[in-house]
Amino acid sequence: MLKHTSAITLALLAAAGAASANGLTYSTVEGTYYDIDGNDAQALTGAFDYVTGNFSFTGAAGYVTSDFDDASALDLTVGYAIIPGLTVYGAVDYYDSDNNGDDTALGLGLEYQAANYGVAVDYRSWDDSDVDVATLAGFYGFGASTVYARYSNIDAAAGDEDEYLLGYTYEASNWDVDLASEWGDDFDDGQTYIASTYDFNDTFTFGVSLMTENEDFGDYGIATIGGTYNFTDTVSLEANYGESFGYDNDQDGFTVALKWENGSRRLRVIDQVEDYVSDVSPLYGLNLGGSL
Repeated sequence: MLKHTSAITLALLAAAGAASANGLTYSTVEGTYYDIDGNDAQALTGAFDYVTGNFSFTGAAGYVTSDFDDASALDLTVGYAIIPGLTVYGAVDYYDSDNNGDDTALGLGLEYQAANYGVAVDYRSWDDSDVDVATLAGFYGFGASTVYARYSNIDAAAGDEDEYLLGYTYEASNWDVDLASEWGDDFDDGQTYIASTYDFNDTFTFGVSLMTENEDFGDYGIATIGGTYNFTDTVSLEANYGESFGYDNDQDGFTVALKWENGSRRLRVIDQVEDYVSDVSPLYGLNLGGSL
């Protein structure tokens, strides 16, 4: 896993560590191992959010190696708070894959956050692939509940494509329920996710999830079961086992992730919505019905 890693990731983490005394609001490092029907993959990822005065900086980097491809990615944003809660930011993304080559995107974003809600518009333009992505995302929290949504328009050489996401999470003192659905121009072209976790104590959390295709709801999908062991407030080990059902090539697989995380909430609205989405996908989005 570490053979190519770390020029990007370790440099990012070193920068985050250097900033920790001056406003590091969030940081994480995670190593993940996947085994999907005997196909192995490993990933190392990291992220940070840093604020100083009216300026804010966020970053994320990752490296994934599998039997099919090796890929790395980097995302950086620099923001400025025009007024409290209203931030404009610029972004640069870089992606490199053995199979698909490398590409760079430049972007702009504008977001507003209050105590219990946030909304953002984000635009990224990828150079070599000639793809433009415009995204509108937001969340609203009330009591123990949060609703979130995202809309993206992808303008590529093959034509425009719209993607929609709507989700809901309920967090009680020791359990939560997460629901989300994503689809394209036709609602049948998508998936619906249901997940729940229960904290037995401060150390151990049990979780289950179900992903099913919208077109044949309940007939095709992935079911998972797993748990998280918290060594400390910041270090945890998560394991999940999943089986697909209804496909011609049903598969099973598992993931194990060792994670260090300091801070409970990402800075950007876009990243917060992504975190809500990840709560309903404990196998990290791998499709057991297909291939890595």
